[in-house]
Amino acid sequence: MKPLRPEDPQQLGPYRLVARLGTGGMGRVYLATSAAGRTVAVKVIRPEMAEDKKFRTRFRREVAAAAAVGGTYTAHVLDAAPDAETPWLATTYIPGPTLAEAVADHGPLPVETVLALGAGIAEALISVHAAGLVHRDLKPSNVLLAADGPRVIDFGIVRARDGYELTGSGTLFGSLEYMCPEQATGERMGPEGDMFCLGSVLAFAASGRPPFSGGASAAVLYQVVHGSPDLGAVPEPLDKIISLCLAKDPALRIDPHRLSAACAPGGAEQVLTEGWLPAPVTAAIADHRAAAADLDLLVRTMENTAPGDEAEADDEKAGTYPEPDGASGSGTAFGPRAGAPSVPPPAPAAGRPLKPGHRRVSGRLPVSRRVVLAATAATAVAGGAALVAARRRTDGQAGRPLGPAPEPTWVYRGGPFLQTPAAFNSGTALLKARPGNMVCLDLAGGSRAKWVYEGISLSPTPVLLTYGAAIALGTGSTVIGVDPADGSERFTMDFGQTFQFDQLLGTYDGYAVSVLGASLHRRSADQGVATSTNAVFGVDLTARQAVVIPISPEDVGIPLQPVVTADYFVYADGLRNIAVRNTADGGTLRWRHPVGYDLRPGLAVLGRTVFAIGSELIALDLSTGKLRWRAMAEKGLFASLGAAGNTVYATGTSPYGVYAFNAATGIRRWFCPTPRLNVDSPIAVGPNTVYVPAFENKNGFYAVDTASGRLLWNFTDGRETGVNDWQISCDGAGHIVAQHFDRVYGLPAT
Repeated sequence: MKPLRPEDPQQLGPYRLVARLGTGGMGRVYLATSAAGRTVAVKVIRPEMAEDKKFRTRFRREVAAAAAVGGTYTAHVLDAAPDAETPWLATTYIPGPTLAEAVADHGPLPVETVLALGAGIAEALISVHAAGLVHRDLKPSNVLLAADGPRVIDFGIVRARDGYELTGSGTLFGSLEYMCPEQATGERMGPEGDMFCLGSVLAFAASGRPPFSGGASAAVLYQVVHGSPDLGAVPEPLDKIISLCLAKDPALRIDPHRLSAACAPGGAEQVLTEGWLPAPVTAAIADHRAAAADLDLLVRTMENTAPGDEAEADDEKAGTYPEPDGASGSGTAFGPRAGAPSVPPPAPAAGRPLKPGHRRVSGRLPVSRRVVLAATAATAVAGGAALVAARRRTDGQAGRPLGPAPEPTWVYRGGPFLQTPAAFNSGTALLKARPGNMVCLDLAGGSRAKWVYEGISLSPTPVLLTYGAAIALGTGSTVIGVDPADGSERFTMDFGQTFQFDQLLGTYDGYAVSVLGASLHRRSADQGVATSTNAVFGVDLTARQAVVIPISPEDVGIPLQPVVTADYFVYADGLRNIAVRNTADGGTLRWRHPVGYDLRPGLAVLGRTVFAIGSELIALDLSTGKLRWRAMAEKGLFASLGAAGNTVYATGTSPYGVYAFNAATGIRRWFCPTPRLNVDSPIAVGPNTVYVPAFENKNGFYAVDTASGRLLWNFTDGRETGVNDWQISCDGAGHIVAQHFDRVYGLPAT
């Protein structure tokens, strides 16, 4: 942090610049404060780049891309002016050194710190990839160390996963020592490339040097593409974990979900607590905080607020958004924030055209992520914790007011609950909560638990009901069966030390379950694990036998979200194909159907039809893979699915809303426009209503009538709980179970 120089700007939009934070390839970064007193980091583009019209276009897209990235472990974009004379971008200010600075000043980090660092950065990449982006420049100087965990910054050369390169083509971007092989050879780089870069970053954190080096640029690039990484100074078990990132073949690299679990089996938030960093680095963070506080105090005691600052402060509170490329006025490239009022632009003064000002972008988007609760962020409460269960709002349907949301018949306080749907059994809902509990709530009155079983794992999937029991995983390769009536343990099956069970995938035949995990290969009984291979297991609960289902290399490391039926295992593989395997004969591949890069996670099966979404909704015959029908999105994507009866439902992103299609013919039945939605959560389908969560979790969820496509009501408790999104489940009778961090709301059937 350095003082401003005479050539530095004093004010940009509503932000008063107070110090220099650093310099990068695209410009300078400043510490600044808003008129409302918020401390931010402002990235200012170099003048010669601002004169380039092509760069302007790329920067505008960079703003949109960076604003789409959310999550706990990234620095959120708050504001931007891509069309100003001096373009700039404002993000959350993170007081703390970069990883590069910390290692340079204090040496390599302890093993426990690097494990926590790996978990946090992996969670950040989950957020980046869920937004459809690839970072492409993950390196130690782009990782900030904060008291509550790392923050991945600088999305200046991100690339959209649709292939659009935000910073041009024909140039080698990134830092040589931290590139991946496909980046070094100029090939297309996908999210797997970020995992290779993460491995290099963790090697640097643990040893003080990158795993690939050389005297000349060409030598470094050769080592990245052809050489073996130098992990000699990396202690165990970090060397094994890092080597899973540094596979030359992108398809064989570990994915961020698995890496986070390997580094922090109990979840990243369990290790990223106070004291995760060594004392010297913690002291450096305190120094950054103190310096920022001193500068803030200095600014507050400077000259009186200049004319017009009050208006800027009001604008900051109102929250306007950027327009699509080529647009003008107060439109938004991201759509209105869920529940926010529509704010028209001010009228121009007589005889003077209105000049576009800076345009504010939303703070974050929720992610399609691994189900882990960030407890450090979850206690944040916006507007108090008072229940706001019945209120009127205006939706996008010609100003029609929403009806009142139903009052909860009961509220259960416990948890924190895992972000998994409820399983329903004989008038009860079965939920999973930390630190490893199965909780049974009566749908008629669930304010007190009917029973609680302790000792299950934090597997991010719902309880399964089969074999006369409520099935969950325990530690290692243990499968636990609980009596769903009284919570007593019916059985515990341990499948030995050669397997590791991570999550339940589904059930079939009334006595078998599918499990995702790892097959462990040991050199000897006393040498521990030598290698591990991702695997899907078919677990026969009657025979007490686990059989490895063969999966292809492109399936390894991807977040499987399959649909398991009596005969088929239906999933999306790592090459964006829909794949179907038999469940009865050990997993023989039945068919694959290529979809493409924009295939969204999560499939639906209704009768004999498989549904998948991306830029189009496709329906495939479950037995043969033959295309039944397809429907194109008008703009944007179909983003999440739900299916019941003879209807398939999908959320759309441009405009936001819910579509209903005839499942047999693909004929569109209706479209219901909504405020901005959390499109990373599936649609919950009831007998007469479908439910979709709002973009910000403090805005709850919306109910849409299945017959008319009319937006009915919005339910929320008004609480902002960080990354802990709403989980909405509905039983066959229409009872609603809505989970929000540490509370469960039972709503009557609608």
